[in-house]
Amino acid sequence: MVTILNLSRRANGTNDTICDLLCAGLTAEGLAVQQLRTRDLTIQFCTNCRACMKPVGAVLGPCPLVDDMAALLDTLMRSTTIILSAPINCYDLPSILHVIIERMGVYCYWPDDSYSPKVRKVQQDIRGILITTSAMPSIMVPLTTQARKTFRLFAKPIGMKRLSYYHLGFKGRQIDMPFNNRDRAVVNKIISQLVAGAR
Repeated sequence: MVTILNLSRRANGTNDTICDLLCAGLTAEGLAVQQLRTRDLTIQFCTNCRACMKPVGAVLGPCPLVDDMAALLDTLMRSTTIILSAPINCYDLPSILHVIIERMGVYCYWPDDSYSPKVRKVQQDIRGILITTSAMPSIMVPLTTQARKTFRLFAKPIGMKRLSYYHLGFKGRQIDMPFNNRDRAVVNKIISQLVAGAR
């Protein structure tokens, strides 16, 4: 299953267009797709209680917070590919992803007799794709932002090992927002690669 995770807070913006086109294109090719928008989810801040880190071993620890995080993680773990689409905010991916990463402490165990946590071996092999939109030129994103580093922090615990990056630049002004042929070519390239990999 391909999971498309949209981190944008803006409804009907560029990231929504990207995700909708990906979903439609992949579905038309017969791939199972699920699209999630973090703005539709309730994800609370981690309280750092470390209850999720107490159990040792590969089984994820329980989180006492009751929200949509457990269902999100379950969806991600059942995915063969995860596509994350997000705007660049303050030279990084949106803050909601940092909240999610903090809640991913369930993928680590840290017993009281240990000085540091260890990542649980979940034995996944998930393909990860990051798509960013930003006002800056696309070539500047890997040079001046933390986006790729933050994406790798998100990817590691859940076993995302094959990572690809696509950056759409000059998306800051209202006149830049309309989806153009270059943007569509990026979406079509991703669809073609995933379809080819599924055959």
